[in-house]
Amino acid sequence: MVADYLWLFAIAGGAFLLGCAIAYGMLTNRKLSHSEQDAQDRKVRKLYEKPPHEASR
Repeated sequence: MVADYLWLFAIAGGAFLLGCAIAYGMLTNRKLSHSEQDAQDRKVRKLYEKPPHEASR
């Protein structure tokens, strides 16, 4: 009987902790400013302009 409650706590607790982690991640995520977005776009374009064998350099 106690083992059943232990499994219930483990399953429900795990789901609750996962939900809390996802909610925390969503709440702390922020939008990039315009200057940050422009810098990111420039670097991505620069990365994709190189041939594939040079992209890792």
